[in-house]
Amino acid sequence: MIKKSFFIIFLIWVNSIFAFNGIKSDTLFKPSRIIDSLVFSEKLDWSVRLVSNFKQQRFRIGDEDETMKYIPNNPFGVGFGIANQKLVIDIVFNIKGTEKKEEQTEKFAAEGALIIKKNNYFSFILENVHGHNVSNSYNDLEEFREDISLLSVGLNYLRIFNKNNISIRDLKSGLRSFDKTTFTFGIGGFFIVHTLNSDGSIIPNDMLPLFNEEAQITKVSALGVGMLTGVSAYFKLPANFFAAFYVAPGVGLEYKKIHTETDKYIPSNPLLYKTDFFGSVGYNKKQFYINFTFATNIYATSFDFDNKGVLSITKSKLILGYNIGKITLPRKIF
Repeated sequence: MIKKSFFIIFLIWVNSIFAFNGIKSDTLFKPSRIIDSLVFSEKLDWSVRLVSNFKQQRFRIGDEDETMKYIPNNPFGVGFGIANQKLVIDIVFNIKGTEKKEEQTEKFAAEGALIIKKNNYFSFILENVHGHNVSNSYNDLEEFREDISLLSVGLNYLRIFNKNNISIRDLKSGLRSFDKTTFTFGIGGFFIVHTLNSDGSIIPNDMLPLFNEEAQITKVSALGVGMLTGVSAYFKLPANFFAAFYVAPGVGLEYKKIHTETDKYIPSNPLLYKTDFFGSVGYNKKQFYINFTFATNIYATSFDFDNKGVLSITKSKLILGYNIGKITLPRKIF
């Protein structure tokens, strides 16, 4: 019954967003029009880029006294990408660390963002991580647990209201340089799925006396949906430098089912709190651009019994880009 209720809420959420913004779904999701606007438009400027990044999906669980932290290793990567004003694709290869082979985190990650019809900003993220370093707030002991895995799939939508020709995608790509300081705001929603699995309790044996039985989790399945609002700003600095930021707080409802070593339960508190933050500084000349970005996505919720769970996805990028300019691509390739 609860799952059906959340599914109905999700459908109402999607429908209300499109209805609120006057978007026709048959136009918005028509593949040929989307491909035309993202790839074939003659108004788009293209660039190629080299990327180095730091990315880490971590979570913690605890009460007011003690906290357990679960952090994957080898968070660094290098890669390349292409970008225009509406679409950015970066392919990054993870760099293995110096840890022992049996203590390596295995992960797959993908993310993207696009603009549809100028004012509709979509972004998604997928993180699948196996193997975490486990530490606590009580002492300096740390151990690697290869059996702990965490899957997160998220989707954001933001409707941008003011028409000043600057988009969140522009802020993140570093492609464009603007003549003045500009502010943008919008409202939208988010959808998130989390799955946590382990072979035994995620609480180490020597820490069991400090936590209640409900914190001895072996599996979590969660599905959340909510509303968010966002504001971004671009600051024009001297000598072709710029700075930008974007922040979007949100609140929603989340269905959670938790398995412990001895029982399973559904927390009574469905509230889910979310915060997205993005910051950037860079240099943009006619042919080249350099951009350093930092971003974090935070989800916080209650597991009942004084236990709280917090998931954070932190990432930073150093980007060196070369502007190619406008490219005419033959539609026959599709």
